[in-house]
Amino acid sequence: MTQGKMKTLIEVTGCFPVLRALNAQQFTNAIEPRLLDIRNPITGLQIDMFGKVTSVEIEEERGIVRVELEVADDFLQRHNLQPEQIRTILVERITKLRHPATGAMARVEARLAN
Repeated sequence: MTQGKMKTLIEVTGCFPVLRALNAQQFTNAIEPRLLDIRNPITGLQIDMFGKVTSVEIEEERGIVRVELEVADDFLQRHNLQPEQIRTILVERITKLRHPATGAMARVEARLAN
């Protein structure tokens, strides 16, 4: 049986000019560490990595980076969470990204894409 996955599309803005030189892999590298050590919104307990970046589309001329994140359904079941609870956390965690070359944190805006 194949494992189901919840997909979430997030639009990130405010990346340019600070993160202008990043390519899709570097954006992935900047985002994935932000998904570590989150707090369970129900229990407040710390939980480990729960998802991964599956695609990054950079639209520099519009100032938007679209990021698709994937979370395994068994993660949601194991922690008694609903998809909307996790989506809120995903958006919150991506509002600060670490520049992979300098290590500096850059504030960005993130929201669920339509």
